[in-house]
Amino acid sequence: MTAEKLPDDSYKLLHFQADLNYGELIEQGQAPGLYEVKHHKKRWRATPRRDGRIEKRTQRTVAISDSGYVDHLDAARRVGEYISGGGAVAGMAGGRIIKSPGDGGGFDLHFTPGKKRIGGFENYRNAVNPLNDGRLHESALLLARSIYMARDIEGVCWIAEFGGSGVLTQALRILADRKVKLKSHTAFLYRPSTSPHEAQKAMHAVEGLELDRNFKESNALDYIGNRDNLRIISERCKREGESYSALHRATDTVRAGVTLHNALGFVVGAAGLAGLSMGAPAAGAFLTALGGAVATAATAGKLGQQAMKAWAPKKYSEIASKF
Repeated sequence: MTAEKLPDDSYKLLHFQADLNYGELIEQGQAPGLYEVKHHKKRWRATPRRDGRIEKRTQRTVAISDSGYVDHLDAARRVGEYISGGGAVAGMAGGRIIKSPGDGGGFDLHFTPGKKRIGGFENYRNAVNPLNDGRLHESALLLARSIYMARDIEGVCWIAEFGGSGVLTQALRILADRKVKLKSHTAFLYRPSTSPHEAQKAMHAVEGLELDRNFKESNALDYIGNRDNLRIISERCKREGESYSALHRATDTVRAGVTLHNALGFVVGAAGLAGLSMGAPAAGAFLTALGGAVATAATAGKLGQQAMKAWAPKKYSEIASKF
């Protein structure tokens, strides 16, 4: 399947060839696909949904994963722990109910295979402009199809984790171009590693997709997840009118400042471990040494936990699950 991005940010399908083995590739986790995920006997299990349709249930949770996982089962396990744990993302997804083996439990997972994570500081160009990331087109088209087929299911919650935000951004733009209307759906970004502002604009462009008061959750050290905070406030003022009050604007502006303060506090602390001065003239040398400081911070208690949770979240989750 080949798609071309047009100057107005819409997409034109150039070539489509049916792959009779595509269902098998999905089952093997080698192609983008949708899975039903359930927690049973202390294990997460993922079953392919060959027709690409989510469970037809009001307020169904659907997660859109990042790449970089071993396979779809690895993604299902990690994502399941995120959305059934704590924080804003668990509140959106239903928290511990997700782990219920009976009716009302579980979630659907849109999985994108790949060895590398989507976006992030190391893929900065695609991170800040996810609509131009050609690697995501196939997955985004399949996600857009799943969203379209779920358009009449009320209250579906679409949660993108890390680089899944890029897939969701493209999928929503495809739906917006087709003037698709959803039935009171919501969307949420968990530690997005592609531009939250681009995702927000795509969300606003789809009729019937409602933004929660807090539609994203980021770590203070997530550069990509936080770089658009002031733009997001400006966009909400422009698009949401009176529903986004002066108090909301003031609160969000203060939060953006606190996030910046916390990030700077970490950098100063890590620099201290490396024996560096913030006034050092050579910024390049400072950042190089800071990278070594983060490694040192791994044994420095709370500071090390902050670094690992921000920059090696999957490894942090793996270690934390053992305690």
